[in-house]
Amino acid sequence: MGWGCARANVVRHPRGKTVEYGEKARCAFRAAHKNRSGRGKLDSPLHLASSTPSRYSVRSGLSFGVPRVVRPLLNGLSLFAFIAGTFSLPASDMGTPSAPAQATDGVTLNPPPVADTPAPSLMDQDTMSGDWGGMRKKLAEDGATFTPVYTGEVFGNPSGGMRQGVIYDGAMNVAVDFDLERMSGGAVTDLAFHANAVYTHGTSLSQAYVGDFSNTSSIAFYNSLRLQELWLEKWFWNKRLSIRVGNMSADSEFFLSSNGSLFLSGTFGTFNLVALNVPDFPGYPLASPGVRLELLPTPNSYVMTGVYGLDNDSSPSTNNQYGTRFAMAPNSGVLVLTEAGYLLNQGANDHGLQGTYRLGSFVDTGNHDTWASRADEALHTGSLQGAGASYGIYGVIDQQLYTKDKESISGFICSGGSPANTNFIDFYVDGGFDFTGFIPGRPADVAGAAIARSHVSRDFSDDQIRQGGTPFTAETVLEATYKIQLAPWWTVQPDFQYIVTPGGEKGIPNATVLGLRTTVAF
Repeated sequence: MGWGCARANVVRHPRGKTVEYGEKARCAFRAAHKNRSGRGKLDSPLHLASSTPSRYSVRSGLSFGVPRVVRPLLNGLSLFAFIAGTFSLPASDMGTPSAPAQATDGVTLNPPPVADTPAPSLMDQDTMSGDWGGMRKKLAEDGATFTPVYTGEVFGNPSGGMRQGVIYDGAMNVAVDFDLERMSGGAVTDLAFHANAVYTHGTSLSQAYVGDFSNTSSIAFYNSLRLQELWLEKWFWNKRLSIRVGNMSADSEFFLSSNGSLFLSGTFGTFNLVALNVPDFPGYPLASPGVRLELLPTPNSYVMTGVYGLDNDSSPSTNNQYGTRFAMAPNSGVLVLTEAGYLLNQGANDHGLQGTYRLGSFVDTGNHDTWASRADEALHTGSLQGAGASYGIYGVIDQQLYTKDKESISGFICSGGSPANTNFIDFYVDGGFDFTGFIPGRPADVAGAAIARSHVSRDFSDDQIRQGGTPFTAETVLEATYKIQLAPWWTVQPDFQYIVTPGGEKGIPNATVLGLRTTVAF
């Protein structure tokens, strides 16, 4: 990335997510991967970073006389106040039609047009911009959907971490989907097209202040407008077999947890076992050319595999700022993901508590040198020793635990491991609970509590100690959050995180993180 070792290196998010290295961990990784079989530099493996504060701080018209640390908070609060103020207007100001005029003889003058169904109010419609006078519904019937979603958030760490501060960051994601069968009038069958672009802006709290690698936010990234996914998908055999080809993000389909997606920390999206162990990992907001094949052998099971190109010479901060470098470097290997899943009680006629059970693996076919040999080379006591491909296995469980009327409790757990001799994270586990509809009058609100622990490889820690560095242990993230559904298209989500041993490195104080996120679907 071109950042010096004085900065923290961010690795990335969603689903969403961005993961980050602490200062010394990044420098160690850079040295370790610099001569990895001559395949490129370290900062491309773990680059999914958000921008530096000095270059990408959000600017405000209230900057005169306002302390710099407060400005991002004012920007975030201004955004929330603007959105909230929009909906505090009287109904007449929102364009509510007045009653039709009445003649003295009781006959209605200028009668209103007869409609099949009344248009929903602003707070009841599915999206903020509505149906565009019927055009949106007509486009959907013809096979075209357009989905812009903006997410903005304020985060701060009042205690702990490298230092204290407040930031604002956001992401605008615009997606288009075409059902080519409908659009062609049946000339082609079972074929779909998808594309989306993401504009990310702001500063990462993890990089600038906390120093953790799990990332306090699942959306933080460089300030950039970039193409993410661009693919075609074709179904066969009554839609029991599908193949997807194009530029794809692996974390849009693999190792998903529907219950874990509630949380804002990046590790609950693309968990650290994969994101921190695969150089150039194609996850949000990055993607890579590839092929994905999915088979549904039974109505309640699936098997899926994907092959994604890797390019150690590609960097989102330099030569791939806009996501238009569709490179596959032969000497970088490929990423192979495989997953099988079982869907419990999810059929049309099924009853009982629903669940999803997934078991998968990842293989990075590039040659990876052992941590011990990297230390030997750095100390001039030996040479690099390749261990071949890197790999790992994982499992994900989502399970309903209780449901009654509109109330429900669901739990999730995700865990996996990988060899310690070549990987930064050798064991990972997260889990938590979602509570839906328990607040009277708030049936769509969801509260949640979760914990994630990423154990740093002992081989990596020993490598650092041999070179005079500090030992590494594990990073633990505890999160509590509450998502408020103000409208079908608008949520506001306060968030609390407590990060134990940020960056997995002894010496950085445990951090308390407070945040507030809003999401608007246009």
